[in-house]
Amino acid sequence: MILNRILYFFELILLIPIFPILYFYGKTLRQKIGKLPAHSEFLALKNRETIANLLIIGESTAAGVGASRKEKTYAYQIYQLLLKDFSVYNLGKNGLKADRLKRLLVHGKQELPSPFHSAIVLIGANDCFKFTPPSKFRRELKDFFQLLEQTYEIRKIIVPSIPPVNQFPALPSIIRFFLGWHRNMLVREIKSLVQENKKLVYKPINPNFPKEFFAADGIHPSDLGYQSMAEEVVDSIRQ
Repeated sequence: MILNRILYFFELILLIPIFPILYFYGKTLRQKIGKLPAHSEFLALKNRETIANLLIIGESTAAGVGASRKEKTYAYQIYQLLLKDFSVYNLGKNGLKADRLKRLLVHGKQELPSPFHSAIVLIGANDCFKFTPPSKFRRELKDFFQLLEQTYEIRKIIVPSIPPVNQFPALPSIIRFFLGWHRNMLVREIKSLVQENKKLVYKPINPNFPKEFFAADGIHPSDLGYQSMAEEVVDSIRQ
């Protein structure tokens, strides 16, 4: 996308003089924030009466970072909301970027059934933190979606919007500004892919988040946050 190329160019120009400040903030932040455990790096939530399978794959939100226990993770709460309609298989990795989605899928392939009725792909936050070029983000996602369709005969791929990195309470305002700028570009790439592929469903998120949405680290969702995320996507799975 020409617009994103222009915006990314100006973003890099603005980032160069303040990069030392951002690096200092990032290093200090990593020292302050305790690393929360992942509760759902792999889950196989099976129903004997199920006639359809759902795949959830992605970054720390798929891995359940911020939840208090397995039963409060995104995947488990979706499983409970869907009742006996689906078996849910979840693959998550903290810190995952779009270019590692294929590797995560291949690593967990032996544990997965086939075919899948639907998939939910949770990605983008770490690509914002790493300032992944929008064109690269788009290319990696497009290739991954094609892999899902070809390997698992998936009918529908739901892509929830990138987490609100520009609203994370733990981050200084200067970092939130640039993360918000980059997030807008990556969201634009996702929407462009949705227009090209009828199997893709983009799921926007509510931009107003109460403090209770976030876990103790001020970055990942809390139990309440995961509940809210799960409730927002369930109807899209059933449709």
